Amino acid sequence: MAAQRIAEGRRVLVVEDEMTIALMIEEMLLDLGAQVIGPESRLDAALPLAGEASLDAAILDVNIRGGTSYPVADILAARGIPFIFCSGYNDWALEERHRDRPRLTKPYSLKALQDQVKQLLGALSN
Repeated sequence: MAAQRIAEGRRVLVVEDEMTIALMIEEMLLDLGAQVIGPESRLDAALPLAGEASLDAAILDVNIRGGTSYPVADILAARGIPFIFCSGYNDWALEERHRDRPRLTKPYSLKALQDQVKQLLGALSN
């Protein structure tokens, strides 16, 4: 059964440094109809996209090459672009200013990721 293309035309930034996970996220987003920006695995490559690209949402791995994705999250938050954190850490390990953000705990299932993305993009439609 084909995935419901609820993300048709939406531009989603993916920041993930584990290639197999990045490919899984990318494939899922494409199945939902989204245009994938990235995936980027390094902070220095993700920062300009976060600040300048036309984006509807983002999926951010917390720990990436070059540090953490918090500077990317700060830019997205300032621009009003919703995002999801993906992390193997518990809530307490996230920086306090981002603890209220949607988060998937690794390892997560494709269904859990899809549900989070649907929620994220659904919020944009309201």
